[in-house]
Amino acid sequence: MKRNGFTLMELLVVIAIVGVVGVASVISFASIKDDTADKELRNKYIEIQRGANLYLDLHSTDQNWFIESRKIDIKLSDLRGENYITSDLSNPVTGGVISEEYYVRLCIIKDDKNEDTVDSCIIERTSSGIKFIADSYGTEGGHCCE
Repeated sequence: MKRNGFTLMELLVVIAIVGVVGVASVISFASIKDDTADKELRNKYIEIQRGANLYLDLHSTDQNWFIESRKIDIKLSDLRGENYITSDLSNPVTGGVISEEYYVRLCIIKDDKNEDTVDSCIIERTSSGIKFIADSYGTEGGHCCE
């Protein structure tokens, strides 16, 4: 007797395998998507800080203040208003917007060789003090100018 088709057991095994592969693919894709959004946000934070450095280079009054006080905070709305940063301040992680009320803090610190170097971070001024948003590498949280 010749058999045509598959047995019920064979079909169930194939369906189970396809299901496992499908779930693994969805989980992997979600992880890759999250990593990409995190990297994109870090790059935006770094771009904002580079815009602040350029702003300071081209504004001698602020530059003199910076050299004397060894620290300056530049508001994101000022950077955006003068086109030092792109108009797209969307946050790819949360889907929200990076607040124009944040500041880029630039400061002069001593490096490993005890030489002056410029550090930067993005901060938020709150009623309870300073909240660190991103360090000079674009990593969320942390501290700077220390």
